[in-house]
Amino acid sequence: MLRRLIAISILSSSSIVVADTLDIQLSNTAAQFKYSVPSGVAGKSELFAGFLYNDANSQLGEAGLLVMNEEGTVPGLSIGIGAKAVVASLNKVALSRKAASGVALGAQVRFEIPSDRRFAIMADYHYAPKIISFGDADHFYQAGLRAEYAISPLTQAYVGYRATQFVLANGLSNGVLDDGAHIGVRLSF
Repeated sequence: MLRRLIAISILSSSSIVVADTLDIQLSNTAAQFKYSVPSGVAGKSELFAGFLYNDANSQLGEAGLLVMNEEGTVPGLSIGIGAKAVVASLNKVALSRKAASGVALGAQVRFEIPSDRRFAIMADYHYAPKIISFGDADHFYQAGLRAEYAISPLTQAYVGYRATQFVLANGLSNGVLDDGAHIGVRLSF
């Protein structure tokens, strides 16, 4: 009986702590879908994969790891670092479709308002310099800032700004995948 009680309590607590997430971001010109799972590599880490497409028929795929740590001295502050591989098929930057890819290193900062943990602000930045950018890319960057509101413990809605772009080599136009405001929802299950 004691073993069953321990097993049930471990299973019930692990389902609360460990949750997959689906993140959907929409703007007038782009849509991004991102799926994350807890990884257990270090701290509060997650593995993720995502797909972004825009109205110019360009696409971006990404997969990576983000390791987060809650700062004990500042309540509500989480800081993370990570890396992701990005690959894109860019349209309307030259006479023919261009391929670009890279390995981007990044950081994320998230701050939950201590007086009401339902509100949070999150910023992230990823960069792939020339040495680890491939294809027609000179370098890649992605930056974002958003304000979140927790509708429930498993559902957050947000508004923000995102810029995702490959700067292309050989004098080609930049491969802008997204640059503007968006709305989104993050669902945990």
